[in-house]
Amino acid sequence: MVNLQQSLHEVHIIENEFRKVTTHPYLLQYIDDVDVEEDIIYFLLEIMQYSTLLPSDKREQILSALLVQAAFETHDKVQSHNENEPERKKTRQLTVLAGDFFSSLYHAMLVKEVHSGIIPVFSNAIQIINEEKMSLHFNDIRTEEELMNRLYAVEGSFLSEIATYYGEQELGSLAEVFFLLKKLIDEQKPANNKYLSAFTFAVHAYQEGEEKEIVREWPPSNTKRWMSETIYHLQQQLYYKLQTYSFIHNTPLYDRMQEWVSFDNKLEIK
Repeated sequence: MVNLQQSLHEVHIIENEFRKVTTHPYLLQYIDDVDVEEDIIYFLLEIMQYSTLLPSDKREQILSALLVQAAFETHDKVQSHNENEPERKKTRQLTVLAGDFFSSLYHAMLVKEVHSGIIPVFSNAIQIINEEKMSLHFNDIRTEEELMNRLYAVEGSFLSEIATYYGEQELGSLAEVFFLLKKLIDEQKPANNKYLSAFTFAVHAYQEGEEKEIVREWPPSNTKRWMSETIYHLQQQLYYKLQTYSFIHNTPLYDRMQEWVSFDNKLEIK
C-alpha cells in the first residue's frame, strides 16, 4: 500500500522530471505543452509497490510510461486538413516530430539491464494500441461490443499490460474502466468544428451512420446519448470495482478514483 506522503513525494519528483525532459522552447512556439497524466503515476505506484526495483528504477519506468502516453496524445493532435497552409503545415510536421521525440525518449529511459523485462511489455502494448486505433480509424466495427472492446484497448491496455507483468491484474482491470471513463467524459464536452480522432471518429461513425473528419456541432444527438449512457455504466463498473478491491482502500489511488464515481455526468477532467 502506497501512503499519501510517499505518493505525493514520488508524484512531485516524476512530474518535475517529465517536464524537464519534454520541454523544448522551439516546439513550444508551435505546439501546446504536454500535460502530465497524474493518474498514470498513481496507478503505476500501486502496480509496482511490491517490485524489488530501486525507487530510481521505478521512476524511470513510470516516466517511460508517461512519455509513451505523451507520444500517443501528441500524434492524436495531428490534423490532416488545411495542411497546405504554410503555418499549419509546419505545426503539423512539428507535432509529428514531437510525438516521435517523446517516443524515442522512452527508449532512452529503459536502457539499463534492470528494465530488460519490461521493454517487450511496452512494445507489445504500443503495438496493440496502434492496431486498435487503425481499426477505429478505418471504421472496422461491426457490433457495439466490438466498438467497446477496441475503445477499452486503446485507452487502458497500456497500463493493463504493465499490471499483468507485475501480477496486479485487478489494478489493470480497474485502469481499463477508469481511463475509458475519463476519455469519454472529456470527449463529450460540446465543441464547434471538432476534429475527430480515431476514437471519436469510430464512435461517431457507429452511432450516426456516417464517416466525418470534422463535425460542426459536437456531439450530435445519437453520439451524445450513447456517451452519456456509457459513462453512467462505466461509473457503475468503477464503483463496483472500488468496493470489491478492498486492497486499495485507504490509498491515494482509491481516493482519486472515488472522485470519479458520480452519476450526474458532470465530472471535469483534472
